[in-house]
Amino acid sequence: MKEINYRIILAISAVTLVTLFSVHDVYAIPTVTWDAPNHSINDGGVNTGVTPQFQIYDPALASDGIPSETIQVLVNSTSDTTGITMTLTEQGDTGTFLNTNLIFTNGTGTFVIPSTQTVGVTDPSLAGTGNIISGPSTTKGIRVFSTTDSVIGIYMSLTETGPSTVKFTKNLKFTSGPSVNGSSIRVNAGDIVTIVDRDPTHNSDLTNELILPNPDPALGALPAKYGDSVTAIYKGVKDTTILNSGTAPGGGGGGLIRPSLVLDIIAGAIGGSPYIVQPPSFGGRDYNFSDGLTFTQGNKTSTFDISHYNQDLQKQVMVSGEKVNMTFKTFESYNPQGVIHMGLYLVPRGEDMLTTNSIAGIEWDKGKPVVVKDPDKILHNANVTSDTDGKFQYTKFSFIPAKSYKKMSFLARAWNDHLYSTDVRVHDAVETPPPPKTLPAGVVKYDNFTELQNALYRDQFRKPEIMAHIHDINSVFPDLGGNVYWLYDTKEPSVTLIISDKNDSELFEHTGLLQPYEVVKKGDYKFMNFTAVQLNRQDVEQEKKAMEIEAEKALSTEIEMKIIRLSKW
Repeated sequence: MKEINYRIILAISAVTLVTLFSVHDVYAIPTVTWDAPNHSINDGGVNTGVTPQFQIYDPALASDGIPSETIQVLVNSTSDTTGITMTLTEQGDTGTFLNTNLIFTNGTGTFVIPSTQTVGVTDPSLAGTGNIISGPSTTKGIRVFSTTDSVIGIYMSLTETGPSTVKFTKNLKFTSGPSVNGSSIRVNAGDIVTIVDRDPTHNSDLTNELILPNPDPALGALPAKYGDSVTAIYKGVKDTTILNSGTAPGGGGGGLIRPSLVLDIIAGAIGGSPYIVQPPSFGGRDYNFSDGLTFTQGNKTSTFDISHYNQDLQKQVMVSGEKVNMTFKTFESYNPQGVIHMGLYLVPRGEDMLTTNSIAGIEWDKGKPVVVKDPDKILHNANVTSDTDGKFQYTKFSFIPAKSYKKMSFLARAWNDHLYSTDVRVHDAVETPPPPKTLPAGVVKYDNFTELQNALYRDQFRKPEIMAHIHDINSVFPDLGGNVYWLYDTKEPSVTLIISDKNDSELFEHTGLLQPYEVVKKGDYKFMNFTAVQLNRQDVEQEKKAMEIEAEKALSTEIEMKIIRLSKW
C-alpha cells in the first residue's frame, strides 16, 4: 500500500462500506477574493480614497497553532503577464491574508531616492503659449502628493517643449529633504507618489508611482492599463478584477502624459534611449531577440527563444553526471552591464513557480562570491560568470546534476542596478505519457463491474468482499474525477481493486482472494444444492482460507491518498 498524503477511510462492516473523504484535507482549497469586481487605474494612490485589496483564505493554515505565517501571491495584468510577487502576512492564526495596497503604473512606475523624472501634460488648446502656470488659485498644471507629503504636496508649472508641440513638461525630483514647490517632492522608501493633472477638462487624470526600496512586501506596483484584467493567483487559485471603472484613462487627447524618466519612445529594434530604465529583457517587452538562452549539454549546444514568460526547453536538463551550461542573454538600453543580480532556481514540475518551492538555487551578485543553495546536494561544481559584448550581457550558469530528474522547471530572475527585475520560466523536456502497462499472463482488466461479476459466476467463484460496495467511479469519486477498475487473476484466483486519480496515478490497491463455490448434496434432498460448507477442523488449509475470508469481511483499512492539484491555471 502506498504512503500518500490525503486520506480516504474505507470502513467495511458486515452491512455496508462507507467511503469517507477527510473534508479538511480534500476540500481545504484556498480562496482568492477581490474587494470589488472593478477598479480604476487611479485607485491606490495618495488621497484617491480607494485601496485595491484582495483576500487570501487558506484553511490549511487556519488554527494550525502558527500565527502570522507568510505566503507569496502572484499578481499580474493583461499588460504585464509576468506580474509581481507580493508577500502577505496572516492575520493572527485565522488563515486570512490581505495585501496592504496595490497601484497600477505606467511601465514599472518605480523610482529611487534621489532621482528625477520628466512629467507633463498635453493640451492642444494652449499650443504656442509657452507656459502653464500652476498654483492654489489656478486649475492648470500639475499637483504632486506623496505618502510623506500627502496634505499639501507641491504645484508644478510647466513649459512647452517647443513651438506649438502642445506638450508641457517639467523635471520632478524625488528627495529625502523638504518638498520644494515647483520642483521637488519629499518621499521615503515605500512611499506612493500621486501626480495629478489639475485641469478638470482632462478627466481629472492622475498616475501613481512607488519609491524604492519598498519595505512593505504586501504593497505592490503593477504595470497595467485601462481595460486590463488584474489577477491574483495563490496555489493555482485565482480571482480577477477589471480596470474599467472610475475616470477615463489618460495619456492621449488631453490629460496627463504618464511619466517615465524621459518622454522618449523606444525604437522597435534593439537600441532605444540611453536614458530610459526598464527591467532587464530576455528578448521580450520592447526589445526583441530570439536567442535569450544558450543551452550546452556535453558537446551539443542549442539556442532558445525565451522572450515569453513560459517556454519549454524540450531538453532533459537534469541528467546525472552530464555537465550543463545555461547562458542567459539580457539587454539594458542604458547600460550593457546593467544586470547586477541573477538567480537560477530549480522547481519541480507541478509546483508553483516561487523561489520558496525551489529545491536548489544558484545566485550571482556583481562583485560578490556565487551563492549556491543546495540542501540536498543535487548540484556539483555550480558556478556563475557574467560578461558583455558591449551591447548584451551574458550570464552563464554551470553545474553537474548529481541526480536525474525528468520533471524540472527553472526560474531565472534578473535585477538591474535600479532594482527593476524580470522573471522568466523555462521547463525541461516535455512530459510523455508512460507506455501502457502489460498485464501478466492470465490477468484480465475489467472496467465494468457487471462484466467482472459475470466472469466470476461463469468460473464458479464467489464474489470477494472487496467487490461488495465499490461498483463504479461514483462510489469513490462523486465530484473529483478518477478511475476505478479490477484485475482478475485467473491463474492465482484473485481480484485486485485499483483506484487512481484522473491522471491515472495509482492511489489505492487491494487484492481479495477468490473462493470457489463448493456444491454439496445433503442426504436424500437431491433437489437441493448448498453452497455453504461446514468446516472440517482437520483440514488446515480449508480453515486458513475461511479465516482469510472472515478477516477480509471485518477489514477496516485507513488509506492515505495523494490528491493531485484539482485544476491547472
